[in-house]
Amino acid sequence: MKSRLSLSIFFSFIILGSLTTIYAQNQRNHGWVVSGNQGKLFIQGKEQIAIRDDFRFKSPENLSTNQEIDYYLMLGEYFLKTKDKEGIGRVLYDLRTKKGEYSFADFLLTSLWKQSQGDEVQAIKMLDTYIQKEPNSYLRNLAKNMRTNLFQSGEDEKKTMVRMDCQKSKPYYSLCRVFRLQYYIDLPTGKDKDMHKHFVNIMRVSSPFFEDGNLDWIPLLDRIDEDLPAKLAFLGFAREGIHFQKMILDLEKITEGNANENSIERMAFFQILSGDLSGAEESYLQFLKTARGKKTSILNRIYVKLGALSYFQKEYKKSLDYYLKLDLNNWSSDIHHPFLNEPMTLAEVKDLISVSLFKVNGSESALRALQKIKDPEKLTEADIWPKLRISQMLMDQNPELSSRMTDEIIYMAQEKKWRRLEYAATILQGYNQIYRKEYRKSTIELTKSRGILDEENAFYAAEFLRNFGFIFAHTASGKKGPVNGNIRDGLSDYLLNHPYEDLYYIRNYRPIAFSTDLFFEYALSHLRDDNDVWGLFDTLFKYNSVKTQRNLKSSPHSLFQIPYVNQQFKFLSGFGTARESKFFDSTYAESRETENSIQRKNEEENPRSLESVKHPTIFLLPYKEEIYVFTFNPKESKRNQLNWKLVRSQRPDASDIVDSVKELVSSNKDQEKVQIYLNDFGMGLYKTIKKELKDQSFVFFFSLYPNTDSQKPLNLYSWKCPTNMRSLDGKGINLVDTAYFEGSRILKDKERLHLWDFPATTNVSTLGPVLSWSCRLESGMTEEISFLKLFRRIDYRTVPKMIVYTERVLGKSWSDPALHYQWMHFWFRSGTKKIGYLPTLPVLDSISLQSLAEPAAYKEEGVWVFATAQ
Repeated sequence: MKSRLSLSIFFSFIILGSLTTIYAQNQRNHGWVVSGNQGKLFIQGKEQIAIRDDFRFKSPENLSTNQEIDYYLMLGEYFLKTKDKEGIGRVLYDLRTKKGEYSFADFLLTSLWKQSQGDEVQAIKMLDTYIQKEPNSYLRNLAKNMRTNLFQSGEDEKKTMVRMDCQKSKPYYSLCRVFRLQYYIDLPTGKDKDMHKHFVNIMRVSSPFFEDGNLDWIPLLDRIDEDLPAKLAFLGFAREGIHFQKMILDLEKITEGNANENSIERMAFFQILSGDLSGAEESYLQFLKTARGKKTSILNRIYVKLGALSYFQKEYKKSLDYYLKLDLNNWSSDIHHPFLNEPMTLAEVKDLISVSLFKVNGSESALRALQKIKDPEKLTEADIWPKLRISQMLMDQNPELSSRMTDEIIYMAQEKKWRRLEYAATILQGYNQIYRKEYRKSTIELTKSRGILDEENAFYAAEFLRNFGFIFAHTASGKKGPVNGNIRDGLSDYLLNHPYEDLYYIRNYRPIAFSTDLFFEYALSHLRDDNDVWGLFDTLFKYNSVKTQRNLKSSPHSLFQIPYVNQQFKFLSGFGTARESKFFDSTYAESRETENSIQRKNEEENPRSLESVKHPTIFLLPYKEEIYVFTFNPKESKRNQLNWKLVRSQRPDASDIVDSVKELVSSNKDQEKVQIYLNDFGMGLYKTIKKELKDQSFVFFFSLYPNTDSQKPLNLYSWKCPTNMRSLDGKGINLVDTAYFEGSRILKDKERLHLWDFPATTNVSTLGPVLSWSCRLESGMTEEISFLKLFRRIDYRTVPKMIVYTERVLGKSWSDPALHYQWMHFWFRSGTKKIGYLPTLPVLDSISLQSLAEPAAYKEEGVWVFATAQ
């Protein structure tokens, strides 16, 4: 069974420090390190060379064979980049005095030098000669892969790589590792039935680059595959793409004094895909410093991106400031719209500016600016968009005039078959009619809008806005309309796209007066009046899911970044560069979309799945200054199973809430367990009711996705290193090496309970880079489990069915639940089915160890949490 993760953490799964710290590294200990505009070369922590004006080649000293080979390759890439014939000659001379394993470096650098001189025939011949004569299969395969990288091209830039098995003890380890990564990223074919397995493997083969100091630098990466970062990003591994792109940038800084503008702009795009928007802004500003004296069209392209990026971050004043730096007298049709990824006309850029102007100075300033746009003799679709913007901004002041203008635009769009324009104008007109109290006309317009967009333009749809309009029209009319389905459909669209809500104003011409807050007010009011308890529950459940996402400030990592990056592509692909254009229709992009669909399907939460639970269930779902209490009793008739109460309080221990729980418990004559939805309010309620209802068994559950637990007996496992675990040897628990316990290696037994009872190395308040657990072996050696490594390594093949942990693991008691909440999110989204928490472990023997797999062991002091409602 593949891992599941809740839609409540679809975009922002778990706090792991800042956006950059998950894969951030300290200064490299191996490879080139930027020092100002120059560089230093380190070999496994020891500085070998500092690039200065008087820099000359020197032979390596006191290095092992493998270290010397790395040294020659890194110096070689420097001389190749600087076109230094004397320098590359000295490297080759040294290599030829050593021979043996050094021979491949000699042939490789010679081939690259001939290629750089334009002699590709001789370059290929050099590698072919080596491949024919080399008896060592490992070195021969390295040469074959390098030849493929340098001289083979094909569809999607895929390579026919030989699969490598890499060992640190062998030379060319970093090259071997990058060839192994290339092999795995080219396996997915777009719609492969084993797609999730492919993505798990890519994650695993890319992980060593963030963990192994020998892989801090990949020599010749820009020659091996300068598009490797882009391929990873288009697969959805944006953070991995950034990691490799930084190597390419740093080599450019060291050899050329500045990074290449194209490389910087590409880096900014990858940063946007990963959610590091402030980092992307810094990259664009660095581009501008590097590009002084460049053509105005190039500067315009970057200022448009900076303005759009600031708008997306709701920094409207900064957005306008960037736009005001544009030179509109020297506009180029090569500039793409950041939010539409298509060529941008002068009228469209003025339209874009007007939205930021409206946000800063109000509608009057924006309207004056829009009205100054002169029509060309022959109108195109691009020339009409600013007129629709005028209509959008006029609606508050003059809905009659706005309606007439919008009607004219609709007729023109229909005649010219400008589908996107017709769609946006029709939706706007639906809202216009609400303003004019023409509610029936409004519903007609909104109904018409559904059939306008063809498949080519489907990405432009905004179902949230369309359904939103129906709810307003019916509710404002005072007539009870059939809008429950519109609320449900609108919510589903909003749940996926809410981080991009501000773009609705730009892309879809959303009416300014109709806020999302109003949608929830109208929706909840309608559902209460209609006594649609399931609709009410669904709306509040999804509202709280969005609220949870927005409270978490980081973006996802590891495999769970794929759906996030896929959404970034959907809305922000226009920030890409011309170099990425070939990848938008590649199998890399198609594979990402397939994996996104797989994860989405496994993640879906349907509140109606509550109907299949067997135990009484409690939800506390806050809304503004109120709490909605939902209780589900499976023993009642279908009509009466789900009940709700509105409590005008923000305290989970309010008497009305406690009374609702007591009422549910009193109807539970069999004294079976009562389950509570795991959120901040549920945890707060638990503290109170556990004291008041001591005889009642309470458990938590994490999510509402379908229950797939096989309920088979679990075998106990723990880490063999800690002393307290070693004392349990022979008592019915399997003690395993670090690699198996952290997920680096796979245990054949799938039905496992992992016992964690060892202290964190450092007290922390959030899961993240510093969290780790270490112990000393009897040999005196120290071993460590790093949370970051655990995070990358856990997948559906290595995750245990159950986790039992104690207070020592996080260094926080259950009375301080925030860190525990993050810890459980991590395990549940990875595929764990149950979690048990105890303040301390009791004295354990074979019998009491087995009891850890049962809820009864947690009734007094502990906490039991199911992945899903039971």
